Amino acid sequence: MPERSAAPGGTGDFGGEPRTEGRPPVEGGRQARLRRATCLTAGFAVSYVLLLAIRSDTFFWIAIPGMLGLAIVVLLALQTLLYGPFGGAVPHATDGTDRRGPVKYHYKVLVRRYLLVMATGAVMLVVPAVVGIGYLGPFLGAGLIALPMGTRFWLPQILSMRKCARVLEVYDFEFRAPVRKANLRPKGVRSLTLGGAGSPPMSAREPLHSDRWPAGIERGVWFAGDEPFGGVILVPDTGELMFVRPEIWAALDTARREAGPERQERAQRAGLARKSS
Repeated sequence: MPERSAAPGGTGDFGGEPRTEGRPPVEGGRQARLRRATCLTAGFAVSYVLLLAIRSDTFFWIAIPGMLGLAIVVLLALQTLLYGPFGGAVPHATDGTDRRGPVKYHYKVLVRRYLLVMATGAVMLVVPAVVGIGYLGPFLGAGLIALPMGTRFWLPQILSMRKCARVLEVYDFEFRAPVRKANLRPKGVRSLTLGGAGSPPMSAREPLHSDRWPAGIERGVWFAGDEPFGGVILVPDTGELMFVRPEIWAALDTARREAGPERQERAQRAGLARKSS
């Protein structure tokens, strides 16, 4: 049976002031997504027109940059849709009192985004087949790219979310503050340190694969796990989950061996006993 979650307002082992009230997304994030969507639409339109040149006996070679442009636009559109922060305030508690809510909501968002990709790709394949390819050929090409690549982008997200869910079936949330941000890499991978001096650097993977730091994360997070093995963090206010592991796994070998049978057994149940990517 999972242990009970931390009591509201608790500060955990490293002090700090947990936040319990959600905060709406920053307006600038919406504007950035709108600008990106506008650029992708324009890029698709240009690539579409260039691709139609394949029907010409003279200018068919113009279709080559059109094909490349279409592939790039579709891949960027998939990343924009699948790799992004939440689009609004989260419906679950972000104060460490709810472990099931964040998991359910992350699964819901990831599955909804994937189904949208699959539905859009299927339409792009079916409509030209039914109506006749003709001038709709570029849509067929876009669908052929979107379906397999959308799945390829989405699978690591859902697997990362499964790791988070497994940890939260075992461990309770405790507050850690401050969070020192060290590095931000592609596909939601981050380097950070939880708590005060002596805390090991951790590698964090956000299932959403967002390309930005959650707002206010430096003020502290809720941590569920055992630091020598890893765990999960929940960001107050914005509600993102991240799966965290020691950044230098071998550096904490001694700490894991000395953890004792009970801690080692819990780490085993949570899927944290062995090094993973």
